[in-house]
Amino acid sequence: MRNYLLFFLLLTLIGFSNFGYSQVKKIPTSSLANMSGTSEAQLFQMWRNASSMGMSESEILKLFTQMGVNGPQYLQLKKRFEKKVEDTSEADLEEEAEDLNASTGDSSVIKQTPTRRSSPIFGIRFFSNAKNTFSPNLKLAAPKNYILGPDDQLQLILTGNNESTQLLKINANGFINIKYAGIVTLSGLTLEQAELVIAKKMKPYYPNLVDGKTSLTILLTKYRTIRVTTAGEAYKPGTYQVPGVLSVFNLLYITGGPTEKGSLRNIQLIRNSKKIAEIDFYQFLLSGTFNDNIKIEDQDVIYFPFYEKHVSLNGAIKRPSIYELKNNETLADLFTMAGGFGDTAYKERVKVFQYGASQRVIKDILVKDFSTYLPKNADSVFADKINDSYSNKLYIGGAVTMPGNYELTNQLTLKQLIEKAGGVKESAYLLRGYINRVSKDLQKQMVNFNLTELQTRKELDILLNKDDSVYIPFIENLREQKLVQVEGSVKNQGNYQFREGMQLEDVLLLAGGFNNKADNRKVEVLRYAKKSKDSLTAVVLDSYHFSVAQNLTDSKTGFILQDKDKIIVSSLLNEESIGVVKLGGEVLYPGTFSISNREETAAQLIARAGGLNAYANLSQIKIYRSGILVGIDLKENSYRVKANDSIYIPKTETLVEVTGAVYNQQFVPYNNGSLSYYVSEAGGLTDKAILKKAYVQYSNGLNKKTKHFLFFRTFPTVLPGSKIIIPAGEAAINKLITSNTISSVLASVTTLVSILVLLKK
Repeated sequence: MRNYLLFFLLLTLIGFSNFGYSQVKKIPTSSLANMSGTSEAQLFQMWRNASSMGMSESEILKLFTQMGVNGPQYLQLKKRFEKKVEDTSEADLEEEAEDLNASTGDSSVIKQTPTRRSSPIFGIRFFSNAKNTFSPNLKLAAPKNYILGPDDQLQLILTGNNESTQLLKINANGFINIKYAGIVTLSGLTLEQAELVIAKKMKPYYPNLVDGKTSLTILLTKYRTIRVTTAGEAYKPGTYQVPGVLSVFNLLYITGGPTEKGSLRNIQLIRNSKKIAEIDFYQFLLSGTFNDNIKIEDQDVIYFPFYEKHVSLNGAIKRPSIYELKNNETLADLFTMAGGFGDTAYKERVKVFQYGASQRVIKDILVKDFSTYLPKNADSVFADKINDSYSNKLYIGGAVTMPGNYELTNQLTLKQLIEKAGGVKESAYLLRGYINRVSKDLQKQMVNFNLTELQTRKELDILLNKDDSVYIPFIENLREQKLVQVEGSVKNQGNYQFREGMQLEDVLLLAGGFNNKADNRKVEVLRYAKKSKDSLTAVVLDSYHFSVAQNLTDSKTGFILQDKDKIIVSSLLNEESIGVVKLGGEVLYPGTFSISNREETAAQLIARAGGLNAYANLSQIKIYRSGILVGIDLKENSYRVKANDSIYIPKTETLVEVTGAVYNQQFVPYNNGSLSYYVSEAGGLTDKAILKKAYVQYSNGLNKKTKHFLFFRTFPTVLPGSKIIIPAGEAAINKLITSNTISSVLASVTTLVSILVLLKK
């Protein structure tokens, strides 16, 4: 008997009551006519939990028989259940049980998560946070004051001498039909009242209920669905179908609350066309209480009116935001909502920015007036921060034990401050220190002192002021830093601190020793030459040459270094690469080639690359140095390559480009013609063409211009791949040599000849 009682309590926790679960395979209704729609998934949970509780096979069979499952049906179910346990992981079984529990009632609307943009208005963002929820926990027992109605589903469990269970749904007329006991009207009763009515109705048919040998348990296993409406400035206005157990706060969260124009301080609950409650949502947001969390009923309306007053609070505040105020709430109430001033706030007054009749105005409100000042709609309140400056700060730095900021106490002197800082260090320079100070008229001053005299003469002690900055220098700061420089083929070039007695090998060791390219036989030390008098001399540096052992130990030069000496370690000759040249285009093996000798030419490099292929044109070769085209004819010259040169061998180009002041700039097939032929093929010269300045640019980078003798012009030869450029200007129309031009030239020549003949006579 005890096992049965435990089992029925377990049924409540696993959600056995969800008899509308529709996404699992059902046993045929004809076979389970007395099971009131119990699904196979629910039966599986019953069997699984009964087995885990240690119930015997006969006890489980008896339980299933009471549910309307006969012996053969139970064996069929058991076989399927055992296979399901074998084929399904424990995690999946637990997840299925959770899904079954969560399916109680019509909770589809509860799963909706409202989404909206972030709002600056306090309270609105609460409805955007998916982690906040007012959704009712449908797995828990219904409250005793829950009012029953049509479509609510009850489970009646008898334990003791009489053992049975019934699932009964309240019909549209508001009653249930209990086996043996008959009809009981429940609509309009609370769950607590219903338990009394049902027990009274069943006692004549179950006498053991009277003497306590049989116990009656009534569970609300499925809530009815009611219709509620949100209106006014609701974020999601409309009618919703929700479980009847919801409260006002549940519905507010589900429907997304009000819009930015709606009120959170005066939410109205309307029932039967009458306003029965005004809900201030700030009460929950600010104190966490649910005083107005009323249960909603069918046909209730949640109405959001417009807000009356929004006030913005910013600056050094714990929770800056825009707050909705009631007409009687003061500036002190506003600060209470915001959590008060921030840690760095100036708390004596705040600034209030208001909209006047035609302009904005600013007001300074003192803290003593907060409790009486009533902000207006659209006011903006701002709390300033405390100034970052200090009213009593001093600083001491340099050669003291504990440098830093200190408190300026009354009549604090320099000597006392040094004692606060732990005294001076051994490396302190005692003959001079200074105080940076700003005078009362904001002028910057420097006050110097002598620490040696300060120790012996009390009258020299200095009274310190606010923001004084004391500095005691180090002796090292006053000494010139002595260095030795190392350059060349060592592992770590740089400057090294000079010390008396330092030798050449010592510094080379500090520099990491020689690298692989070093010529240790050629180590040079440069030293500033000594001068007998302060005058210009021809020799500035003395040079010393040494051969130093590779490991720096086998030989000792014994050379003592001096401050400012410069050590230079030479590199071995021919140790470094001369450089590389990129070779591309129509060669057999294009790529990057190292220069093998200092006299290597482009032709030799091309030969190293396998020579030219059948499509190459050496006359159109392009050589670039530092990104600039080098004009050279390899047939006439031997070009000596240089590091980082780029050589490109193009294919044979059979076109000639004509550009500049011609009517149709284009490529013209090469035809062994003259410049005038290609210009003519390009449509001739434009009105602004300057033919006498025409030139030809060859593909190898060379350029040739038009030559002139008297009135004659000699145009450069055009080769395949050439580019003809006709410059433009403001000159008159230029033409190629015509018969009229020739006539003019001949006339001029005749005149010149006649003059020469007359002169000879």
